[in-house]
Amino acid sequence: MLRIPMIRFAPWPLAASLLLFTGVLSAQTAWKSPESVKTGLRIMNQVVGHTGRLIAAKNYDQLPHEGQEFEEGLAVLNEGIANESPDFKTKIGPLLAKARVASNAMSEAAQTHNDAMLSVTHDQFAAAVKAVTDMFPEDMRPKPRTPPPGAS
Repeated sequence: MLRIPMIRFAPWPLAASLLLFTGVLSAQTAWKSPESVKTGLRIMNQVVGHTGRLIAAKNYDQLPHEGQEFEEGLAVLNEGIANESPDFKTKIGPLLAKARVASNAMSEAAQTHNDAMLSVTHDQFAAAVKAVTDMFPEDMRPKPRTPPPGAS
């Protein structure tokens, strides 16, 4: 009987290679409109920050205008992802819809001047925008705002 030697492979080098290869592929993914994506994400993120400050200051009358700003950012983002893969658009579509619903709910809550409801709707809005932002590579996401020196 002929014995064929069995070659054993350690699983970790293969797994490490696959992870490295996947990382290289995702890093090489060329976005067709990266500036539109960055701009849309930046606008949406700015709206989250500004609406939070408006709610804290109880300046509710400006919140519907911020809803319009969010829609403009969303339009720019949609323009930026228009030529991306159907798979990506299928994944991000529900997240964008959820962010839009949260923005609208916050604008509607502003009419009631209900602090508790506004706090909840703003938290939901912020979480929805973060979920959208997290779908993009780190280098496309808006940079955290750093306060000026001496600010607390």
